[in-house]
Amino acid sequence: MIGLFDRDIFLKLCCCNLWSEAIESLGVTQAYRLAATSSARSNRKKITQMLADMDPEEAIQRTQDIVNAVPVVPDELLDRIYESAAFQELSDIDGIDGGEQVLAAILIEDPEGRVLLSGDKRFVEAFRENRPDRWNALGERIISFEACMLAIEGRYGFDFIVERVRIVQHCDGSLRIAIGHEPDVDRFRDAMTSFNPCRVVG
Repeated sequence: MIGLFDRDIFLKLCCCNLWSEAIESLGVTQAYRLAATSSARSNRKKITQMLADMDPEEAIQRTQDIVNAVPVVPDELLDRIYESAAFQELSDIDGIDGGEQVLAAILIEDPEGRVLLSGDKRFVEAFRENRPDRWNALGERIISFEACMLAIEGRYGFDFIVERVRIVQHCDGSLRIAIGHEPDVDRFRDAMTSFNPCRVVG
């Protein structure tokens, strides 16, 4: 299965040191990232913001290693996508940025064997509210950060999640609430399910 990762979820998984576990848990056999994640300078700025007062160097280096290993969306998927009806119908929708527009258009054009992974609730909300017919047809193929974390916890266990993310939990608001000061598996599952704007990966 092809996984199309937006910048937000890509960087969060890198910060959490859960990239390979996400791929495994979701059954993704080929991951692609947006070209925007190729910028080491931009990634450094974003990760530093996400981790606030924490030293970001380990997460930045880990992210760069994953950037080097994961290819950008290939030309064979981008060919003619900018001229496609799918791309045009997603234009000028508040809440859908350029990268998300590209990934969503690729999914619309040929959804079979593909999933779109997004860490941006604004994108999910904008897509669902402005293109409800598309959402009804494709919602099962759009996976949020919360759904991804639930899938990882289901495969690797809560203790594994806590070990990886406790010191970086503030990279994502939902994760920070779900883990908290005294991690509890039921609270984690309830919070992630509550904040999840998409389907739960079964």
